[in-house]
Amino acid sequence: MIKRAGDVLGALERALTVIAVAFMFVIMMLVVTDVFMRYALNSPFSFTYDLIGLYLLAGVFFFTVSDALREHVHVGVDILLSRFSPAGRRLSEIVTALVGLFVFVLICKVGLERAIENYEQQDVLAGAIPWPTWVSAALVPLGCGVLVLRLALQLVGNMLSLVTGRDLYPLPPVTGIGEARSFE
Repeated sequence: MIKRAGDVLGALERALTVIAVAFMFVIMMLVVTDVFMRYALNSPFSFTYDLIGLYLLAGVFFFTVSDALREHVHVGVDILLSRFSPAGRRLSEIVTALVGLFVFVLICKVGLERAIENYEQQDVLAGAIPWPTWVSAALVPLGCGVLVLRLALQLVGNMLSLVTGRDLYPLPPVTGIGEARSFE
């Protein structure tokens, strides 16, 4: 059951990452085109800064945060983990998941309340194009909601693994002392 839930959640995370990659491509195209329009034709786009800052960058960040946790590519302080037993590492993962759940459930709640409030008030960004702010506010609870699901799965998986003594949920890899993982 844990494996199947992880597979379904992983598919959702990968889909959101594909959307984030598309957003990043759009950001690159907009910036290049806007620079060309500004310096070659002296007619820059009026919407580039707002579109990128309000929607696209938020989507890139919040749509990839859970997948980064799944792949263990987030920044982590694991200086002591190499000295822990597997049970100690599981306890560490449980504590981390509990703290993460507390924080990100609050972020989801506040983000959802803000998105709903912005939608009900028909809040828009003052500028050349009146961009609705609820869309960008909704990216926060959407991305953090998937992260909450990942943290809950990690919590349950690590607790069951600890209680049963079986490796039902994989532990994150630990690098040796003095080793560093490359970003490549």
